[in-house]
Amino acid sequence: MTVIVGTLFLPYTVHFEIDRNHYEFLQKEDTAKLETIRISGGQNDSPRPPSLTNSQPHLLNNSSSVSILNPNLGANASMRSETPDEFFYNKRTPKLHREGAAPDSYPATPALHYIQPRPRLSNRIESSILDPKKQTDPYNSTGLKINRSQSNLSISTPNLARPQNLRAGSHSKLQNEITPGQQRPHQYYGFTIQGNNSVNSLVSDDAPGGVNNAAMIPSSFEDEDEDGLIGFEKNYNNSVSHNKGLAPYGGFSKPHIEKYFWDDDIFNTAPWSVVPSESGNGSLNKAVDLSVKEGILQQNKWVGIIAMPSDTISSNIRENIASKLDSDYNCEAVFPDDITFEGHYKSFCKQILWPTLHYQIPDDPKSKAFEDHSWGHYVLMNQLIADKLVETFVATNGDCNFEDSENVIWVHDYHLLLVPKMVREKLPKVKIGLFLHVSFPSSEVFRCLAQRTELLEGMLGADCISFQTNEYVRHFKQTCSKILDAAVTDGKVVYQDNTTVVNTIPVGIDAPSLEEKLHSDSVSEWRRLIRERWGDQKLIISRDKLDKLRGIKQKLLAYEKFLNQHPEYIDKTVLIQICIGSGSDPSYESEVMKIISRINSLPENISVIQPVVLLQKDIEFDQYLALQCEAESFVVSSMREGLNLTCHEFITATEEKKSPLVLSEFTGSASLLYCDGEGALLINPWDLKKFSETFYQSLTMGKEEKRKRWENCHHFVLTQNSKHWVTNCLESINDSWVLNKESK
Repeated sequence: MTVIVGTLFLPYTVHFEIDRNHYEFLQKEDTAKLETIRISGGQNDSPRPPSLTNSQPHLLNNSSSVSILNPNLGANASMRSETPDEFFYNKRTPKLHREGAAPDSYPATPALHYIQPRPRLSNRIESSILDPKKQTDPYNSTGLKINRSQSNLSISTPNLARPQNLRAGSHSKLQNEITPGQQRPHQYYGFTIQGNNSVNSLVSDDAPGGVNNAAMIPSSFEDEDEDGLIGFEKNYNNSVSHNKGLAPYGGFSKPHIEKYFWDDDIFNTAPWSVVPSESGNGSLNKAVDLSVKEGILQQNKWVGIIAMPSDTISSNIRENIASKLDSDYNCEAVFPDDITFEGHYKSFCKQILWPTLHYQIPDDPKSKAFEDHSWGHYVLMNQLIADKLVETFVATNGDCNFEDSENVIWVHDYHLLLVPKMVREKLPKVKIGLFLHVSFPSSEVFRCLAQRTELLEGMLGADCISFQTNEYVRHFKQTCSKILDAAVTDGKVVYQDNTTVVNTIPVGIDAPSLEEKLHSDSVSEWRRLIRERWGDQKLIISRDKLDKLRGIKQKLLAYEKFLNQHPEYIDKTVLIQICIGSGSDPSYESEVMKIISRINSLPENISVIQPVVLLQKDIEFDQYLALQCEAESFVVSSMREGLNLTCHEFITATEEKKSPLVLSEFTGSASLLYCDGEGALLINPWDLKKFSETFYQSLTMGKEEKRKRWENCHHFVLTQNSKHWVTNCLESINDSWVLNKESK
């Protein structure tokens, strides 16, 4: 039997290839060199450790970028001469490289160049479907959006004291500044400059709508599913061997190159290949894949979209892609038109549903997001996925016994809340499960949604609905009672003669695989380099998206208060704040930068000591694991968040140090890792006084208390793992189906 898994994004997407001839033609047409493009063993490869020690003299000639201010100071001088940005982002030859071997090169003319189409939308689309944009900017580049995760925040923040990692040497400083009065560059219609976490593509109102506007932008969609956004489960594709990397920054250094492809039927002729996708829910993908490999599931089939605009692609190419995904990857692809995806995902899901589920009720009076067209796209996308689920189920399991334990349709997350009811209407006897990976708010918040009744009824089409925490279960039952007047009992919601079981099954990680990664040569080398770079200083690590919901401002204010109250820690402690994704609030970013500047001016010698390090782009996974291993504390200060598997990773990574986890009580992870007061240290992000005291508590905690707290958290991580999650979810769906059948 086959478990049919319904999710918005499939685990795979498609890349189209431009060969060397295309690329060399473009170089001849261009007066300047194209951006350096790395074609490597995979776009998730970790950069090489960025320093050389005196024990590596044979490599010095190949590493001109290594700066040693004073040879007499030894290896640590090389480290200290680099900014943190240079330390983490520069790609250099590692100590692990075999002696005498030439360093890896980064060719300017790769054999292949990988692209994807962009959405084909006209200027008649409702504005709420599009990302907001300024009409002009200081450089007269109308409608050009630069993701702030790629740009240096200090550029737009005057009078900063001295965040060392934002010096002129930073990797992210804008390269080609255009002063007012210069000739305006060629217009990039709908062009997005994207960093290592490319996000929402901007579609310009000025873009001419037509058949030839198939400009290529490599893209991935940054999702807000807590357990899938960041962490080991999100990064499991690091271990998947594939030799394709999308070109950075849209792939083109000159706009006429992009325009050249507008006139070329590239997507009907270019070779394409299926590759692991960076979009969607990594924890789900990893858990299902592991369960099949270890025999927990006999077989599964994925149903979803390929995270790539498809209007530009001809029907026969789409059919070929769908056939390849079906035969080789157990995936059934849905191809919505571009406007449906934009309206569903970027408008309703991201502007309405996700914020409301996290207590951020949209209230912008200028927004048109609440108008009917946004909801219409959400309904249409859900119907497309539901129809494909029904079609796949009938083709795969239709003749089988409905009572078979794997004769199940398993739907995932807030993108597809209407799907259970839609499937139930066509397959009334089938087992249907729904898992919500994000938080679920109180009834007073959920009732603000105009489509609250339709959403709840859609969810209740499932036999079983599972959440991450007991709090979310309680909120859901109260919401069904108040809005639908449904009968709610312990663990059940009865509505319109259908009984739905509601329970808590938290997602876990594959700890053994993570432990294997932690003992890799690359992580060990990065740990050594980090110890050399920061010496005896105590490292506090955080990794968040740069927005208000993550509580970065409150974290920094509490840290500043801690340093003012305990000045002896100013020179001994470093808070390394890693920012992932892109920020969307420049004023908030400015506030954060000013606090960092204030903190970094506390040391007597500001040229050497830096109490806060802000990394404006995400670092590679090996680096991140190494930081977790060396950390004295890990801090999550979110104002509102579901289950964050970063906490599980940290507990696994800190096995040697057994460092404490500082966790906001407003996260889904808090109730799981609190361990009756003997696990994670819980904080209220708004209570700066106690927050600052928790910094001190975490850094001064005794070994025995550390051990006890770590063991309690570690036991939970080991027992509530990804295999346990899949097993429990499927058992609950089967038990709920039997209960529902008996009650009728």
